[in-house]
Parts: sequence; C-alpha cells; structure tokens
Amino acid sequence: MTRKSKQTGGHQPLTHYERTKKFKSSQYGTTTARLSTDSQLQFGDCALSVTAAVDPVATPSGHVYSREAIVEYLMSKTKEIKQAKQNYQAYLDKQQSKQDEEKKESQSQAIVAFEGKQKATNEASKKRPASNPLASTSYWLSEFQPEHTDQVPEPPPERPLSPFSGEPLRLKDLHPLTFERSSDGKVQCAVSHKTITTQPVIALKEHVVLEEVFDSLVKDSMVCPITGRKLKKKHILRLQKARSGFASSGSVVAKKYRPTIT
Repeated sequence: MTRKSKQTGGHQPLTHYERTKKFKSSQYGTTTARLSTDSQLQFGDCALSVTAAVDPVATPSGHVYSREAIVEYLMSKTKEIKQAKQNYQAYLDKQQSKQDEEKKESQSQAIVAFEGKQKATNEASKKRPASNPLASTSYWLSEFQPEHTDQVPEPPPERPLSPFSGEPLRLKDLHPLTFERSSDGKVQCAVSHKTITTQPVIALKEHVVLEEVFDSLVKDSMVCPITGRKLKKKHILRLQKARSGFASSGSVVAKKYRPTIT
C-alpha cells in the first residue's frame, strides 16, 4: 500500500496492471477497440439501416441511404420540428407576457414612489429600510436562495438536418442512384465493372463509377460514357467511400468512456 501512495496521480492510484489487464474483463475505465473491415459501413449500404440500400439515394454530402429509410427519417424529424416550433413560440409568448407584467409593475412602483416623495413630511420616512444581515452570513437559508430561471431553449431549425453532415436536407435534395451489383452483392463500377470497396467513387447522375474512370473518360469531355449525354456540374456528385480495417482508410478505433477510480 505504501508503494501506491508514492505514485503520481493522487492517493492510491491504480497500477498499470490494474488499469489494463486486471480489469480488462470487466471493461473498467475507458475502453478502446480496433474496428475490423466487417465493422465498417460497406459501400452500397444504407447509412441508417446499415443494410444493402434499396432504391438508393444520396444526399449532397455523398452519403447513401435507402429511400424509404431517409424519407421516414425526414418525416419524423419534420414532426419533431413542428412540435419544437410550437413549444418555442409558447416560450416566447410566456416571456413577452412576463416582461409586460414586470414593466407594468415597475411603472406602478415608480408612481407610488413619486407620490411618497411628494407626501413625505419628515426625514424618517426617507430612510432606507435596514438590510437583513443574514443574507450575507446565512446564505444557505431558503429565503436567500437564488430564484429559478427557465432555461432558454434554442430556436428549432427550419428544416430537418442530414443525419451525418448536419446540413438542412429536403426531399428534392436527394440524388437517385442506380447500383450495378455482382453475384455476391457488391456494387460495381458502371463502366469498368470493377468491384467497389474503398476506392473513391463519383456519381454521374444516377450511375456510379470509380474516380479513376471519371478522371480518364469524363473529366475533360464532360460526356457520360454510359448514355452519351452532356453532363453538367450539378450532375456530378462525389460519394462517401467505404472504410476498411486499415488506418489509411479513416478512423478505425472506437472509444467508450467509463468512469474510473484513481
């Protein structure tokens, strides 16, 4: 026990063995885990249902969703925003009525004070009332506690926010996609027919191609290699690429905070 008291970190902190191996089975303290490829969202999966996207659509941020899942999400968030607007408006009305009452009361007090000054005949009536000395020495008493103030709610957003980017999202902002899948269910490039795993991906209207195909065939001519039609900038959308278990693909470590006693 004396050995622990000499360690840095406070009175009797845990040793390295106790923090790592002894309590590892009980998940004591903040735990980290390395995510494998199977734990990452694969390209072509819905970011909400985490299953293969059905009738896929993409948001302006490049995330892929099933149309049913994202429409249901937008409808539920729209109802929540409508209710939040009603609550916020009720709060504003309550605050306005409270301010009106305070203003009216202050005006009446000013009138009473003015009349009192006019009718004062002796100096004693002008003395200020003595303050209660307990207010500074016995602040724990109930009559000296601060008054409760209502928490000011934040004004609700005008539109539902995207689940990942946090930007306002509308139904007409959804970009329809067409996936070409292989026999094992993996999404393929519509031109090279290569399986898409963690490569950068571009959507040409509804068709999905690899970025290397876009750079070599579409970028200069701005002509769709599938339909032969001219493309505009609004027809091109960079999609979010999938991640693997390698650190080069993005964040591969998950952390979960748990309180510790040190």
